[in-house]
Parts: sequence; C-alpha cells; structure tokens
Amino acid sequence: MKNLTMMLLSFRDLAMRETAILALFNHRSLLFLVACMTLTLSCGELSEYENQQVDEALSDSLFSTTESWGMNMEILEEEKLKLRLKSSYTASIKNETRNITKFSGPVYIEIFNDEGEPETEVYSDSAVYKPDDATFELFGNVEVLAPENKRLNTQYLMWLRNEDKVSTPEALTIVTPTDSINAIGLEGDSDLRNYTLKEVTGETVVN
Repeated sequence: MKNLTMMLLSFRDLAMRETAILALFNHRSLLFLVACMTLTLSCGELSEYENQQVDEALSDSLFSTTESWGMNMEILEEEKLKLRLKSSYTASIKNETRNITKFSGPVYIEIFNDEGEPETEVYSDSAVYKPDDATFELFGNVEVLAPENKRLNTQYLMWLRNEDKVSTPEALTIVTPTDSINAIGLEGDSDLRNYTLKEVTGETVVN
C-alpha cells in the first residue's frame, strides 16, 4: 500500500509539471496521453501500436507549417488555367482551426477568363490565401490591371474567388481611359466591369 501511495503521488507531481505542455492538445488527445502515461508507469515502455496512437493524437492537435521560396502556384478548373500566382516567399499554416497560406512579395497574380486567356493582373506587397473559402486578402501597394485599360490602386483588397467579387473599405483610385476617380470603399467584380463606390472624394476627366 505504501509503494502504491508513493506511485500515485509521483504520478500527481508529474502530471502537475506537464500541465502547461498538455494544454496544447485537445480534449481527446489529453485523455489519451494521460492514459498512456499511466500505462508507462505501470507497464514500462509503450508498445509500437501505442506509440503510433500517440503520434496520431499529436498530429491532430499541433499545427504544421510549410515554407518555400520562389513560389509559383497555378489553379486549374475543368483542365483550364484559372489563376497563376508568383511570390518571393510562402508559408502555409494549418491546424484544427486555421488553414491559410501567406505570400511575401512582391506578389503577382494573373487571372484567366473562361476561355483560358489572361484577363486581369494583380500586384501587391503581400497576400493571404484561405483555401477553405477560396479567399485572397491583398496588402500594401495593391494594383489591379483590368480589361478596357482600367486600373485600381489601394492598400488593401479582398477577393472572393468563387464569387469573383472584390471589395475594400480603404481609400482607392480607379483610372480609366476617360477619367480618374478617388473614393473610399468599393465592391465589385474582379475585372472592374461592374463596381460600386461607397464615397467618391474626387474625379478628374482625362483628355
């Protein structure tokens, strides 16, 4: 009985020391790891199967990060090229609650139409892509070169790729062959054929 009491006290002290580390894991992993610790104290080394289960529990709980330099990414749909992206540095971060890819610039995005022809070009200092909802967020010196010689300049732009919609709450400038418009806030299509400005602050006619 004395030895059993000492073992229980030792296990309690060990569990208290490991609390900060185990807080990283989800509830399922926590219960599993505590069970494994109990087995270790009573039976010695974990079996190969038990080690495999521990690894799977940890992989479910911890995030993974993948880095690359000189990134070239292409997205195809129905065997047609829809998007080409280039950046200097890329970091993909994924865990149970987050799945994003960060691009460091300069970032260049080329958007293709339904016929597979290049239609719109986008430049920015950096970008974040959320593949779960196909959303791009562009940051810093954002420039969109759209059909019909239209150009959009702003510091932030969100692009919902599945809906082909862009928006920004920031100050912006749209330049066309006939005029230049300064505004705050925009919602529209990525090719800038249809858009709504929330607050126009200035307009210049181009001769």
